[in-house]
Amino acid sequence: MLLILADDLTGAADTAARCFAAGLAATVALQPPDEAPEGVLACTSDSRHRSPERAATLVRHLAIRLRRLAPGRWYKKIDSTLRGNPGAEIDALLDTLNLPWALVCPSFPAQGRGLRDGFLIVDPPLAVPPYLPSLLAEQSRSAVAALSLDDVRAGTLHLAARIAGSRRTSRILVLDALTDDDLAAICDAADLAAPDALLCGSAGLASALAQRLAAALPARRAHAMINPSDGPALLVIGSGSHAAQRQIATLRRERGIACFVPGEPVPSTGAATLLHLPAPPSGVRLDGAVARRCAALLATIALEQIAAEPPGLLVLSGGDTAMAVAHRLHLRRLEVVYELLPGIPLCMATNETGQAYAVVLKPGGFGDDHALIDVLDRAYAAMARPGDRTVH
Repeated sequence: MLLILADDLTGAADTAARCFAAGLAATVALQPPDEAPEGVLACTSDSRHRSPERAATLVRHLAIRLRRLAPGRWYKKIDSTLRGNPGAEIDALLDTLNLPWALVCPSFPAQGRGLRDGFLIVDPPLAVPPYLPSLLAEQSRSAVAALSLDDVRAGTLHLAARIAGSRRTSRILVLDALTDDDLAAICDAADLAAPDALLCGSAGLASALAQRLAAALPARRAHAMINPSDGPALLVIGSGSHAAQRQIATLRRERGIACFVPGEPVPSTGAATLLHLPAPPSGVRLDGAVARRCAALLATIALEQIAAEPPGLLVLSGGDTAMAVAHRLHLRRLEVVYELLPGIPLCMATNETGQAYAVVLKPGGFGDDHALIDVLDRAYAAMARPGDRTVH
């Protein structure tokens, strides 16, 4: 079993989606289950917007509960744009699991995120990109070292030797990567030089790891498709990212979907209803307590809509919003049944009363301007075509 610890729900989901696409059964759990599922279990400590001390405590407690399930390989999911408390959380997991060191690469090429010379690369570029080795050194008690893209691309034996050499002077090793081939090279070298290391990264490195694990395991069993309500789609978008705002604008412009913003009248439902927050002021990020309050507000409105007309498809975007809605629906676990776009899964879930939901979990910043349109189209195509693994 592969155990994935993420710091928010959509982060757990994007990594589970990539593992599913690699051929592994994947479960996203809001709480540790009583029994270990097949394949991959992705859990969230819900710690991205907590203090470093609180985040470390949450990760420690979650790891203690999960390691009682079954032996497995561990993966620490961190945000591909380096939000949250990766240094504190990596320290906590290394200490709790008694692991000697960590290899870290947050690159996710399928979503335009990379690392070069230790600096974060995103599209569009940041005016002042964060430098990951310094960020980790500030957040962590551990010594941090870094290897360049030249090392990653110099061949497996060279990279393995460089990794082994770094072990003598560091507990956390940062590696550059810009492509999926770079991530595969890191996994190959880690197998040789660091089989006891904790791999840490985004869904990109997890995908490379999952491909290796899937090659050694039996083919996963197909999940039966749950038949949710025949109601309209409900999209609940809590992300304040620029990408999410562009996606909302494109969806409204091209599909004419009924839209509700808090403080305005609730629209009559049609083929789909969109709930979202107003765009935050320029330069303001929805983080911490503010993000959680906004998520709670959206979740309250969403639950009223769901009670009035159960949705045939529920699209949740933004980690805090997804967590708030899922909790209020009493969803404890979601089974990944399709990967709609890289890192965006369609899941099936049933709550304690037996109500079934088809749920898409989408990180707010993922995808181009048409991502929400593509998610809707591909999710409905997936539900009409059981048996496929990924909708192209």
